[in-house]
Amino acid sequence: MPRLMLRLGAHFVPDEGEVEWLVQGEDQAIVEHGRAAGGALAEAVAAHAPWANDPARVVVFVAAADVLLLSVRVPGRNAAQIRQAAPYAVEEFLTEDIDTMHVACGTVARGAPVECLVAPQADMATWLAALSHAGVVPGFMTSDAMAVEVASNAVTVLYDGDVALVRAPGEAACVDRANLPDVLDALRTSLGEEAVLRQIGGAMSDLELSRTGFAPEQVEAAERGQPLAYLAAFDKGSVANLLQGQFAARRQAGGAGAPWRAVAASAGAAGFLALALQAAQGVWANHRADALRTEATALFRDIYQVQRVPGNPATRMRFRLGQAPEGTAGFHRLVANLGVALKELPNRYDLIGLSYTERSGLGAEVVVSDYDTLERLQTALAARGLAFEVVAAEQFEQRVRANLRLDG
Repeated sequence: MPRLMLRLGAHFVPDEGEVEWLVQGEDQAIVEHGRAAGGALAEAVAAHAPWANDPARVVVFVAAADVLLLSVRVPGRNAAQIRQAAPYAVEEFLTEDIDTMHVACGTVARGAPVECLVAPQADMATWLAALSHAGVVPGFMTSDAMAVEVASNAVTVLYDGDVALVRAPGEAACVDRANLPDVLDALRTSLGEEAVLRQIGGAMSDLELSRTGFAPEQVEAAERGQPLAYLAAFDKGSVANLLQGQFAARRQAGGAGAPWRAVAASAGAAGFLALALQAAQGVWANHRADALRTEATALFRDIYQVQRVPGNPATRMRFRLGQAPEGTAGFHRLVANLGVALKELPNRYDLIGLSYTERSGLGAEVVVSDYDTLERLQTALAARGLAFEVVAAEQFEQRVRANLRLDG
């Protein structure tokens, strides 16, 4: 059965973002391959994959920059409970409201970490709407970095122009070539001295390789054709499918013209729906809040075998998961906010080290370009509601080295 493979560009915007597409024949050989911008995807689909409204034939890769991979331990007596509890487990790692995020679980096994893909619900809706407009109904959607091969003792790098897709146990990311050696050094340290580096479709210079900590004999190389053709050979059974829950794949009847009929029907009903939704908004909000609280309470009782659930069951669930003590920001949230604030700095920075205690909060040693940049960092963290203290600061090789203290 022919298959259509699509790869959305980073931070994809409908009608503007680029989509790479590939059609595989019955023998998995490449039949057609190309790129389309904006509305041109519909023309490519109509010409080369008119059957793209069959979810069983369509796989979509979204950019790793738009999807977060988290490996977490989730309590539960069965797979259904673990999937229900997963959002509580990942919330502490996020800076966004969990109610605005979509969490998709990979293989679920009791007592083992669960790999979860997390993406904004708004982005999921945008991606699927753009694909539907082009006559595409995907049956499988995942991060492109997740499709790179992974082994227990290896870091795999797929070179793709100015960036590289990096895969290791519990890790998947898109990394700029300039930052790749530092990322590989950190991954090698976490995997141990026996780790190997697999480079696919490219290689680092000797100088870059020396910065990774990998010895030449620890490096393997492999050729590849088009990056999308390599990704298309991934094992679905080992990768989380983003199309779960409210975004689960549904067969679209009526062929490639169905999206246009759906748009026409939606337009005709828009006025009625707007009035109906406005009238029902208050009643539905109260009903939904009560239903969610009841569901969370029942899940908490079932997992922990208790009848009385004091306070907010969601808060109690996060506390039982061993995350931040109630009333405190917690290590993961402090680190997440620090990372976001550092990324917003206009100049280069180096994060030298971190320390954490529940009593003192998060300690960070950073090197920034100047004192003005340090003030920008302070302003960014204060905007996130974090207490910020510069414990010490000094000139260091024409830059500023500072010890910081953060607390919630």
